[in-house]
Amino acid sequence: MSRLPHVEGNAPDPITAEVFAISLREGREPIALYRVLANNPVMLRSYAQLARTLRYDAQTPRALRELMILRIAQLCGSEYEWQHHRKMAFEAGVRDAQVAALRDAATSPEFDEVERAAIRLAEEQHELRVTADTIADLRRLIGDAATVELTLLAGVYEAVARMLQAFAVEVEPGQTLYAPVATPSPR
Repeated sequence: MSRLPHVEGNAPDPITAEVFAISLREGREPIALYRVLANNPVMLRSYAQLARTLRYDAQTPRALRELMILRIAQLCGSEYEWQHHRKMAFEAGVRDAQVAALRDAATSPEFDEVERAAIRLAEEQHELRVTADTIADLRRLIGDAATVELTLLAGVYEAVARMLQAFAVEVEPGQTLYAPVATPSPR
């Protein structure tokens, strides 16, 4: 049970109504995380804008970003993040074999050099130990702007996992379409 109430039904203020309207225009109800964040409409709007920018305005391939988010969900044990982004990853072209091999991305033939470097960044950010080698590899492979993008993405989705845990946000009924998040492997 969520530790904060979900803002249900018609949004009680114009900011929340604006954010919820985006979901409704996309043909879906606002997600549970947004309904909890709606307890502070200004923070909801700020978070929703950042999440949409990372999802739709980023220049790196969507599949690459979804691989990173799935790895973060594994490392954080975030079932909510896993279920939501597993579907998005599938829609972005991430293969089931890649999902199954995420824990061993460093050595798995399922990933190319860019994917391995991006997943390594996610793992190192989770551990708060990003190395100069990882940043240098990403800069060489994808450039400075994309390195900023992926670093921001990893930081944001680490924060999302922590918000979900703090508020005890549960996966919405009908959203659990995939096997549960795998437990993280020690590095």
